[in-house]
Amino acid sequence: MVTNRVDQLFAFFLIGLGCYIVWTGFEYGYKRDTTPGPGFFPVIVGTVIVALSVVNLLRSLSGAESFEDSMELSEILKVAVITLGLLGVVLLTEYLGLTIAVSLLMLIVGFTANPSHERGFLLRLLPLCIIFPLFLKISFGTFLDIPIPVGIFGL
Repeated sequence: MVTNRVDQLFAFFLIGLGCYIVWTGFEYGYKRDTTPGPGFFPVIVGTVIVALSVVNLLRSLSGAESFEDSMELSEILKVAVITLGLLGVVLLTEYLGLTIAVSLLMLIVGFTANPSHERGFLLRLLPLCIIFPLFLKISFGTFLDIPIPVGIFGL
């Protein structure tokens, strides 16, 4: 498949995903009184995703970016798996909470980018997938007092 076509399809997907993230962010509540609400961060991130994807799509359609090479099927599958992982985070956050959904995304991206099952890779990836989302939850939820979407496990 030609790289420009993949770029355009991915941009369309990200525009839709970004709009969905903004929509659900407003449903969570953009603000609470004078402080940011649980939808504050998703609205900001979703807006940035939409804006950058529109720019990328326009550049691709106008011919400002043209790629001569084509992508191999394995590379397209990696992009598809990571994209589905992003979609999974958006859809699962409501049920599992943002912390667990991000942990799962990190595992998906890690194993997709490096499908190795060697011990050293696993010893670096698994703690990172647990510690980093917990750090973000504590940083934003506790110190900055921004409500983080929680799921059935309270995370």
